Amino acid sequence: MNRTRHTLIILLIVVGLVLAFLAGTATATVGAPAAVEALRPSQWAAVQTSNALLLDQGPVGTYLPVVLQNH
Repeated sequence: MNRTRHTLIILLIVVGLVLAFLAGTATATVGAPAAVEALRPSQWAAVQTSNALLLDQGPVGTYLPVVLQNH
């Protein structure tokens, strides 16, 4: 009984993952591609800095300023 329960749980997880993959694939192929927008230099610098920090590209020490704006 215990082995059957574990097998059922694993089977349900696998079926859920397959369904999530298929739903994502169907959604990605149906939708139109997003419009490419140009980035401002400050935005591009932020993207490059975050990539360097996330990918750990060498001994880089980066200090990012925090700017608070009231909208």
